[in-house]
Parts: sequence; structure tokens; C-alpha cells
Amino acid sequence: MTSIRRGLIGLILLPLTVDALEIQMHLLRHLEIETAEMRRMKASPMFWLHIPKCGTSFLDTLVHMPGNCPGWPENLSVNDEMFGKCFEDASRSMCPVWCDQARLHCNRNPNETHQFLNEETYQIYKGKFVALFRQPEQRLLSAWYDDANIFRADPFVSACAENRTPESLMSMEEFQGHFGNWETKQLVGKQFTATQADVPMALERLREGFAFVGLQEEWSLSICLFHAKFGGPCRSLEFLDTRPDNRRTNATSTYDTAILNGWVD
Repeated sequence: MTSIRRGLIGLILLPLTVDALEIQMHLLRHLEIETAEMRRMKASPMFWLHIPKCGTSFLDTLVHMPGNCPGWPENLSVNDEMFGKCFEDASRSMCPVWCDQARLHCNRNPNETHQFLNEETYQIYKGKFVALFRQPEQRLLSAWYDDANIFRADPFVSACAENRTPESLMSMEEFQGHFGNWETKQLVGKQFTATQADVPMALERLREGFAFVGLQEEWSLSICLFHAKFGGPCRSLEFLDTRPDNRRTNATSTYDTAILNGWVD
């Protein structure tokens, strides 16, 4: 997973080598030729690959892009106050009703919030994926400390279940086995296992299949970069945390990784 993260950061912040400068100049010339609307239409319908614990709030940016969802109420944010405890599923179910599916991908089961990119789906939407990623150990710990314990529940408990009290909770070792390497799994379409051998494909899909990648740790920068590339105004609700975590002091602080006992994703 470390290799994936290095590749991802390299896509966003290229080192200032001679080759990188040439690439950056090429990108600048490209940006001068293409308008934000042209780049946006090339990436339509945008397909949001939602990685768990990497920012459900990003959906606010997508649905409030001008023209994406004409029926979406102007100041409506995706949160539990408006949509209930399973607000992501509930809001996704409104996508076909409120949104233009030529601009934003809605054709999915609203209960499948974290999709794994099989070859067919990848080829259909290649060049149209958008996603935010996160430092792997921090992402795992965010799921571990989830207030509702739905990620640790064994057996699985849906966020929309009437009774969300789990029968039992996974140990940390079990959790690492189940929830580790998750970003790679989604990128290559392997729900249960991913190995170092899958990293080249994951990196290739990041480079060639994604119209936009951002970092959860650089939320404001990522949102502003999204708008710089595709247009549309930044709105204050895009910078709200719809799932705040009281285990951290603020949105930029990190979890103590000592509980992982040296385990690295």
C-alpha cells in the first residue's frame, strides 16, 4: 500500500526534476487549451469511487457542481440530520431522481457504497473516475474507531439496520486482515485479497482511469483543485465534515498507530 500512496502523491505533486518540469509545462499548455467545461464533459458521467473513511463529504462537491444535479436543493448537505442514520444510502437513492445521469453516474445499487472495480466497469468508465484517498494506517484506524462499530462488527451489520448492535467485534488482527489493503482492493476489483503483485495494476488505473484524485488529509486543497480543474464555485458546505470523529482533536490530527503493533498496510 505504501507504493500506491507514493504513486498517488506523485500524481498530485510531481517532484521538480527536469522531466517533471517538462510534464508540468505540458499540463499547463494543456490547461490553456482546454476549458474547465471541456475537461468536465470529457470526465462525464463522473464515477465516484468511494473508499471507506476517505470522505463521504465529497458527495456534496459532486452533487452541487452546476448542472450535475438540477433537482438537488441548493443548500442541502449529505448528512444524518437531513437523511437519517444511513444518509449516504438515502442520498444516493435520490441521485437518479435529482441528478443528470449524463454528468454524474447514478446507475448502481444505492446500498453498494464502496464498489470494487471489475474489468468491465473499469473499461466502461475509464477516464471518468474521481476519488479521494488517505494514508492507509490512518484510514484503517478511522474505521476501527468508528463510533457505531459497524466496521468491526462480526457478522456484518448494515448502517441502515434497525438494530446496529454487533453480535461481536473483530480483534485488531482480524480487522487488519479484513480491512487492510482496501484502497488497492477497490482499484483492482478484488474484494477479499490483494497482494504486492496487484500494485502495478492499481497504479496504472490511477494514472489512466481517473479524471481526479485527491487526498483526504489535504481536504481543502483537494476540493479547490477539483474546482480549478472542472469549474464551479467552492461552497462552504463542501468543507464541512459530515462524519466528525471525536477520537481526534481536529480534522488534520492523526490517530496513534501504536495499537497496530508495527503493522503496516
